[in-house]
Amino acid sequence: MRFIEYDLFAEALCMGEREKAGIFKPCCRTIRYSQITGALRHKFNNKNIHAVGYLVKENGFNQIDYLIYSPRDRLVKVSKVPLQIEFLRNVKGKVFVPIIENEITKVLPSQFEILMGAMLSKGFGLCKLCKVREFEPEKPKRGFLNTRLPEKYKKLFGIENVLKPIYGYLFEPDEQNPLTGKYILSLFEGSEVIAP
Repeated sequence: MRFIEYDLFAEALCMGEREKAGIFKPCCRTIRYSQITGALRHKFNNKNIHAVGYLVKENGFNQIDYLIYSPRDRLVKVSKVPLQIEFLRNVKGKVFVPIIENEITKVLPSQFEILMGAMLSKGFGLCKLCKVREFEPEKPKRGFLNTRLPEKYKKLFGIENVLKPIYGYLFEPDEQNPLTGKYILSLFEGSEVIAP
């Protein structure tokens, strides 16, 4: 098993948590499988790409900020209830793509840009990815997951065993129509695993 490692950079990124109702929209603190995989598949028009990521814990990066946003009803020309949106500034993360077949290494260049997350029309979400290396992961050991990953793909990323899972759901789009889909059982950050 081999992986491609990328550094991810963005000026501002809004990776909203799915919450019903409420006027505060929090931001996810990791790079979910569903977001990074969807962005890469859209960019390269390739359904064989899988990826996960996380945000680095370095001073000066991934600073929390807020935006007050009032969606406007164009028909009656009135703003609706204002929303407070949490987002990250000066974003730095790591992205890992498993090399399932050698074609993936030819598809993915050493540097490229993607759009990811929410509020794209407001200037959020432009991400630059820079290739760091291709590598064989270390021998699996006990630790804590720092991303969100559908349970059915755990072997693809070298997770040998899940000792204490923290479950949630991630969206999986239909192959024919990416705007429709279903939520699938997933492992969330903090799950205790044996993995590279």
